[in-house]
Amino acid sequence: MRRGLAYGLLAVRRRSRTLALPAATVATGAFLLVLVIGLLPGLRAQAFGDMSRASVVIAVLVLLVGAIEVAITATRSVVQRTREIGVLSAFGVPYRAIVWGLLAEPVATAAAGAAAGALLGVAATAGVALGGVAGVPFQPGVATVAALVAVAVSMVAAVAASAVPAWRAARHPPLTSLTD
Repeated sequence: MRRGLAYGLLAVRRRSRTLALPAATVATGAFLLVLVIGLLPGLRAQAFGDMSRASVVIAVLVLLVGAIEVAITATRSVVQRTREIGVLSAFGVPYRAIVWGLLAEPVATAAAGAAAGALLGVAATAGVALGGVAGVPFQPGVATVAALVAVAVSMVAAVAASAVPAWRAARHPPLTSLTD
């Protein structure tokens, strides 16, 4: 498992340019989610109940779209690295290590993007609340929980969407991987 994760993190470093857009999309979703949830108590107090629910749904959808984009990028990466995966299999690397290595890329991308977006969301929520723009008190506990939820949801969604392609690629016979 450790070797598989090391292989996956090496792939993340090699492909960092390709992963920038999916990470930015996840960051946007996390930012929106933290901002909306952080300001939710104030929005409810100002009788924007329906609008606040719609805002949360939209923020969650943006976050999930970002995680799906990460998974699509990871799937494309698996297809591009078919021969590399075949070589690993031919040298006897266990398929579980290959799966861990292939899953490291989407998880690292989703985690980095969500963490950056969540931090910006907490800062924006604090700025809006402390600046008195929306008449909402800053609640650090709510913002922190929203940030943790954003990171967790993005990572789980990235793993869920990337697990099947990674598992299929790792279980593919080495000879056919090398000749495709």
